[in-house]
Amino acid sequence: MPPLLGRLARLAARGAAPIAAAVAVQSAGNLAFHSVVGRLLDPGAYGALGAVLSAMLMLGVPLGALQTAASALVAEHGLTRDTVRRTLRSVALWSLGPALVVLLCAPLLRDYFHLASVAEAAQLGPYLLVAAVVAAARGLLLGDRRVGTVAMTYVVGTVARLTLGLLLVVPFGVTGALVGTVVAEAASLIVAAGPLRRPDGPRGTAALRLGAVAHAGFAVTGLFLFSTADLLLARHHLGDDASGAYVAAATVAKTVLALPAGIMAAVFPRLLSAWPLPGRGRALATGGLAVAGPAVLGAAVIVAVPSLVLRVLYGDGYADAGNLVRALSAIAATTSLVTLLTNAALARKAWTIAVPWAGAALEVALIEVWHGSPAQIAACSALALAPTLLLMAVLEGRLWARPPRSGPQVAAADADPSRTAATAA
Repeated sequence: MPPLLGRLARLAARGAAPIAAAVAVQSAGNLAFHSVVGRLLDPGAYGALGAVLSAMLMLGVPLGALQTAASALVAEHGLTRDTVRRTLRSVALWSLGPALVVLLCAPLLRDYFHLASVAEAAQLGPYLLVAAVVAAARGLLLGDRRVGTVAMTYVVGTVARLTLGLLLVVPFGVTGALVGTVVAEAASLIVAAGPLRRPDGPRGTAALRLGAVAHAGFAVTGLFLFSTADLLLARHHLGDDASGAYVAAATVAKTVLALPAGIMAAVFPRLLSAWPLPGRGRALATGGLAVAGPAVLGAAVIVAVPSLVLRVLYGDGYADAGNLVRALSAIAATTSLVTLLTNAALARKAWTIAVPWAGAALEVALIEVWHGSPAQIAACSALALAPTLLLMAVLEGRLWARPPRSGPQVAAADADPSRTAATAA
């Protein structure tokens, strides 16, 4: 077996495969949840549920920053009892204030989203608190390479949501479905808490800092805007039918980013550990195959049968959007490389994490000028992607290909000599 394929196989066995499988289960579970709930609730109630779930989805940006920062902390300093205690306590305290604000503003949220009761809006409060602690716990585990446990949190959470959410939606409607969603996060936290109560490392003083979270948040938010700006602007500029076709096509296309995003969570600590070591270029190449490979494969399937995918998910109303799905799927698959390179920049604490922000600004500017059709908006997205990816590849690829100026002469990073950067040094 060629060396690169061998390293990729080891990465898949130790990290990528469990996360990929868990994210696939979660994605299928979410689709099943929406499919069943959409049939049990009337259209108005399902629309209310969708509004609250969309608000929960938007929290994924700051939660992703928490997870990334916690992962980096452990990858650099190791997992210790004090690190676990101080990180989870800090995140809980940071989240408590916003959660209380959400609870106090529940009547306003009820009116804004046209919900049936305050209880429906109030679910955002506990969800914010629990989901933030879960994100930090997953980050701690990912930094310590306990990917299997993280994968299990996704699976258990999905099963809990399907079981309890669908059970409660019949008697309690939207409130029951949301309670199931919150309890699913709590179930994930219980799974993560087991190994975190008994970390392998000794006592230590490393703690999660707001500055590190903000730095990770800057990178995560830039990637989020870069990958979703076209979707938001399409809804603004296009007519109802055209925007509906674009949203449907973009939703299908962006599903190819789900697996790479999960795999990236497992690859990031390895990039951080690899940066000061010989062989870091091989670590980046292996991570690139692990992240971009599933995206390209998923896009290839969609490109081959776009009309069938649209018909299965949305019916016959979007059959004419096949070419749009092809274009957006190719763009989404290529965007996975921007995600990888941005995380590589984050691993070395570099300013190049700002490049996706520039790419998003370019995308917005192009779409503001050319937005006469869905095809024009997709073309603008592709035009913004090309220079963004090229610039990231030149800047990051050149630096990762160089050997470190000085550092520990140990085995190459892709050989996985240790579980943390601290022990590798």
